[in-house]
Amino acid sequence: TPAPLRVPLRVPGHEPVERTVPADAEVSAEAVTVTAVGRRLRFVRAGDWLGRDGDAWEVRDHDPVAAALRAAGGAGGTGSLTAPMPGTVTVVKAQEGDSVRAGDGLLVVEAMKMEHVITAPHDGTVTRIAVRQGSTVAMDEVLAVVEPLTEVAP
Repeated sequence: TPAPLRVPLRVPGHEPVERTVPADAEVSAEAVTVTAVGRRLRFVRAGDWLGRDGDAWEVRDHDPVAAALRAAGGAGGTGSLTAPMPGTVTVVKAQEGDSVRAGDGLLVVEAMKMEHVITAPHDGTVTRIAVRQGSTVAMDEVLAVVEPLTEVAP
């Protein structure tokens, strides 16, 4: 059955708008094919990312529990930072032992012609850097670990 899909509509000389249209999707581990408004488009799939013609888009998780767990650093909240998709580590900004704040950029992974900054999920200490600049990584491979700060009782 068709599902709603939000699509941008662009008309020269006018502001772009988004509209919801019915769409069908065929999903496999390697690709997503969407049929909407009489068009059929195939996107290469790598985890939570879709790519087409050199562009890439992250598919956002609408499950608030899963999103909260991911923001906390993984299913167990361990602070393990993983590769969002296969790629190459182009920058390593942090070192083991560094104190970091939530949102600090620790590494950069280049994938599908896009740079993905891997950030600290919470305030804490970098306890492990598992890669170096130039490393090729697989999707979900652990890149680094940030242990959360523990409060000391007065």
